[in-house]
Amino acid sequence: MTETNAKIHVLADETLGGIKREYVEVDRKAEVGEKIVIVEKDDLEEGYENGDVFTVDRHRPGKSHVESDEARCGGNIDGFILREEYHVLEPTDIVHIDGRRYEMIDRKAELGEKVMYVDESGESYGIVTEVLAVGAGVVDVAEYEEPSGAVIVGFSHDRYRVLVPIEAAEDEPTPADPIDVIASLAQEVASLKRTVDRHRDEIDTLYKDKRTLGEELARLKYPAKNESTIESAPFVLVIHEGRGEFDVYQRGKKIENISRLEIEAYSRLSSSIDLQFDGVGERP
Repeated sequence: MTETNAKIHVLADETLGGIKREYVEVDRKAEVGEKIVIVEKDDLEEGYENGDVFTVDRHRPGKSHVESDEARCGGNIDGFILREEYHVLEPTDIVHIDGRRYEMIDRKAELGEKVMYVDESGESYGIVTEVLAVGAGVVDVAEYEEPSGAVIVGFSHDRYRVLVPIEAAEDEPTPADPIDVIASLAQEVASLKRTVDRHRDEIDTLYKDKRTLGEELARLKYPAKNESTIESAPFVLVIHEGRGEFDVYQRGKKIENISRLEIEAYSRLSSSIDLQFDGVGERP
């Protein structure tokens, strides 16, 4: 794994068939065959700039500088690069394949894992395949063809690296943009405000429901005057206005099957009143 604060470069690695690999900048003298990056170019016109990457071809005994054929130009025919001008790029075990980061691990593979063949020097064609079966000394892999034309169906356990995905949460953190932070906070505040408004509406609804329930309980506890009259009066006539119907209660209990009713009432003049309800029909 790479250091958290190290500067990372992602470059194609020819030793892995051109697969992109992560390199870490290290401030030390380079060895032949290592990659370097120009970090503080000398004022002279050497034909390269800060950020250029070269491979060291040679360094002279007793000299601190290195030379690279890639750095050659008319004013620098030897590809001369001073020690103060570069940092060494050390390869890590992290590679980029199909947009994802993987760590190359030297261990026995498990069924279904991705693996990549490497030779005794650690180099590879860069072909990734999947483990189909794990044996005592070999793994069977999904068949593929090497550039040489050979068909490969398995490797011994010392001839591959397991490719373990690196989750996004483990990636190197990047500084947050203040504008993005402010925009994110504004969205969170707006979301919290909507939540508060929704809770306030719910509280108002619960309060109204509570008040309605209290009124209903009070009505049941203290019946209306007409209801108590029905329960206490000997006979009560209830006329349904506009419907041509009526009900008769005796001591609060409804009398069924009444279709005609005559009422005789006495006044101070001793006269009688007959009430007849026509069109009521046969009541059940």
